[in-house]
Amino acid sequence: MISLQVSVYALDGNVREAVHCYLDALDASGLARDTGTMSTVVWGEADEVWDGLRKAYEAVAAKHKVVVNVGMSNIAPLPARASGQRE
Repeated sequence: MISLQVSVYALDGNVREAVHCYLDALDASGLARDTGTMSTVVWGEADEVWDGLRKAYEAVAAKHKVVVNVGMSNIAPLPARASGQRE
């Protein structure tokens, strides 16, 4: 189980559209996420998370000029709604 904090920055001025494009792609991948005002926390099995992040990046990069910052951990606490998912 890994968790990541992801932030999307649109360089083309289309901030809302770029963020929603990225989040829609994460949702389509089936990843669990918790989105706040500044970033999104994603968690799950490593292979599934990597695949979902790749697909989300490809989706947003096809439409927008973006920077996507990712911080990852195998020990950081998960959001409260994910309680019980980490062994």
